[in-house]
Amino acid sequence: MQNIRCKLWFFLLIVPLFLNAETVFANKVDSLKNVLSSVRDAQKITVLLELSLELQGDEQGLNYATDAYKLAQKYSKANSEADALFHMGRYYTKNWDDSLALSLYQHSLEISQKANYSNGIARALCHIGKAYGYLGDSQQARENLTSSLGRSREFGIKPLEAEILLELGILEKDCSNSEQALTYLFQALEQYQLLGITNSVAYVYEKIGQTYFQVSDYSNAAEYFKKNIEASQSIGDSYGTAIACINLGVTYIKLSSLDLALTQYQRALGILEKGNDKEQIASAKVGIAQIYESMPRNPLATSENEVNYRKALDYYMQSLALFKEIRAERKKESDNLGIARILNNIAIIYSRIATNNFIASYGEAWEDSLVKLSSSQILTSFNQSVDYYNQALAIFAELDERSDIASVKTNLGTTYSYAREWRKADEHLTEALQLVRQIGNTYELATTVYALGDSRFRQGRYDRAEELMLECVKLAKSVGLKEVEQSGCETLSKVYVVKNDYVRAFLYQHRATRIKDEVFTEKSQKLITEMQTKYETEKKEQEIELLNRDKALQDSVIQRQQLVIAGAVVGAMLILLVALLMFRMFREKQRANRALEEKNALITHQKKEITDSIRYAGRIQNAILPSPELIKENLPEHFVLFLPRDIVSGDFFWITRRGSKVVVVAADCTGHGVPGAFMSMLGVSFLYEIVNKEGILQPAEILNYLRERVKTTLSQKGKADEQKDGMDISLCVIDHEAMIMEWSGAYNPLYLIRGGALNEFKADKMPIAIHINDHLPFTNHCIPIEKGDVFYIFSDGYADQFGGADAKKFMTKRLKELLLEIWDKPMPEQKEILYQTHLNWRGDHEQIDDIIVFGISI
Repeated sequence: MQNIRCKLWFFLLIVPLFLNAETVFANKVDSLKNVLSSVRDAQKITVLLELSLELQGDEQGLNYATDAYKLAQKYSKANSEADALFHMGRYYTKNWDDSLALSLYQHSLEISQKANYSNGIARALCHIGKAYGYLGDSQQARENLTSSLGRSREFGIKPLEAEILLELGILEKDCSNSEQALTYLFQALEQYQLLGITNSVAYVYEKIGQTYFQVSDYSNAAEYFKKNIEASQSIGDSYGTAIACINLGVTYIKLSSLDLALTQYQRALGILEKGNDKEQIASAKVGIAQIYESMPRNPLATSENEVNYRKALDYYMQSLALFKEIRAERKKESDNLGIARILNNIAIIYSRIATNNFIASYGEAWEDSLVKLSSSQILTSFNQSVDYYNQALAIFAELDERSDIASVKTNLGTTYSYAREWRKADEHLTEALQLVRQIGNTYELATTVYALGDSRFRQGRYDRAEELMLECVKLAKSVGLKEVEQSGCETLSKVYVVKNDYVRAFLYQHRATRIKDEVFTEKSQKLITEMQTKYETEKKEQEIELLNRDKALQDSVIQRQQLVIAGAVVGAMLILLVALLMFRMFREKQRANRALEEKNALITHQKKEITDSIRYAGRIQNAILPSPELIKENLPEHFVLFLPRDIVSGDFFWITRRGSKVVVVAADCTGHGVPGAFMSMLGVSFLYEIVNKEGILQPAEILNYLRERVKTTLSQKGKADEQKDGMDISLCVIDHEAMIMEWSGAYNPLYLIRGGALNEFKADKMPIAIHINDHLPFTNHCIPIEKGDVFYIFSDGYADQFGGADAKKFMTKRLKELLLEIWDKPMPEQKEILYQTHLNWRGDHEQIDDIIVFGISI
């Protein structure tokens, strides 16, 4: 709470600076001092209180408040006595003595209550609440702030009401009551907007953004940090703008938009460097370094990775120099911790550069290739890394930062293990393991145990390596460190090969492969999410840019209209001047027209880029759908009518064979276009894993598993405001040898036509998503099939199409009638009839949804 209080105080202090506030402030204080010297007795009280208000936080202000209090007691001015005590409390608040401040506020409240001083009561209760908050007593803080809120509303003190709402919002945010915090903060925002207090509006935007960030709602957090930037810019608050840019940058990192995050950090850095705030500049440079450090993804892209690592290193070096300057100026030993952590980061970057060079030379199996090099050659590559690790370690040891010490020693031990310097490797890794066991951090313990186990394996000490790797795998699994678990399983497999225990070797290698597949799937899904986030964010940025340009153009037109009005007022005496102005306007209009043409060209170009991107996504989607050859091979008599509404589709079809069984799917995902296409790609991926990897072949069980995957991936918990995205699906498994078809459906049915009679198998009335009945399993239907049977699975797009003379839906009744007319025709002819019927029915109406109809003849 004290950190928040400090930030708010600093924020309120710097807002007036853009209006040359120092001069204004000095003039006002001098004027009040002159007035003070010319007034007598009780008249002095008001001037003393004004001076203490202007100089709050300064010892001189405390002296003025004390003098005012003594005079108020002398002349029995109860309200002024309460005001003086309040101003004295403000001094101690700003100088971190919250206990003494609380005592003075309580005394001020007592006097205000006796005098029935409304403003004094509400104000004292507010600051008593703040003081309790700073002292860590959130319950007392909440009670006093709530009481103050009631009083301020009762007495109609709007500015104080807004301040209390803001403080309550911050209090609830710090207590992790995010929903209640947002309620208070939005109320405070409304009040400050009505009052026109722009600096407070900007601060509330920041707190709303931080609250959304706290609950991982990064999209809303980004929106309010943008509003914070705009509001800070509007009042000329460069420092506030820089902090808001950093907050937005951190949010973009969470949204996996590193390029956008980098832009915001660089923008903040440009602002901060003008103010020469070394600490904030250094922090911004650390943030930029961390972004460049995170950019490398493909380990084999060594050239690109080298560039990013070097940029990260440059920014870390710059921040290190600044933090050393700050330490020299402040002479505080506490600054050493920040310096040590930057030294550790620099060491990690040098280590990554060395590793990157090995990958460039030997490929992904570079660790196994190190045996070709001497120990000295390897260690030379890590020389700079080791040097900076040792510098950081010396400071961490001095400060007794055990977690940091363990981390550095693990890294050093791993480095010496690469170089086959076994004594040093054992020394560092053993000490690191002892420390992390004392600390009790399972994440660090898993990585440290792995590092020591790997070193023991490299030394040929297989029994100890086995013992450590078994512990590593258990720890990693308990906290979800899949990549560490995978590495531990791979090393265990190698250990058991050396021990000729091939059964265990196979089992652990199989487990490692399975984890690798899971990690790959998670990364693929994350990549899809990142692609969508980047696409939507960049599109939104472009729209904002175009709107800003359009606004600037409108402002220009308004300015010209004002010039015309001014010219008309001047009248006949200034005809020549009017003519000149009109000529100037004509030239400006030409320029405006050119600007409009350029804007239209830009919009056209951007639209083409977006369309091209979606067309490329369409090609990717088509590539993952089953090829006609694959379908023909497994289902000789079939047709697929697939009509996406847009370039990409939310409907998809899928087929695979497992032994004598063929799995056939027709699915309809939530939405269409790009969102629907992302869902369809997830659907295909999950079906592949469930059927081909896990070997599940009963339709109802496939749908049960698919529903759980969708709910988990989309974080569907059943909350009222969450998205209910999912899919409707019709899935059958055909066994041509046994002449049996099993089928299950989520909303989408199955039509089977035998001998000219249509049988409809109804689906379960629940989707592949969160639902009130999602605890119930899907129903499995077992249907004997005969030669000549024809069945159809489909989405609802065909029946829902508007058209005909009355612009009504086609409806399932017409679809059934149509299928009964054509079922005995060849499959390609059936597809053509269905397609032409759809076109004729649709007429001039647009297609409203994606369409898929899958027909199969036995």
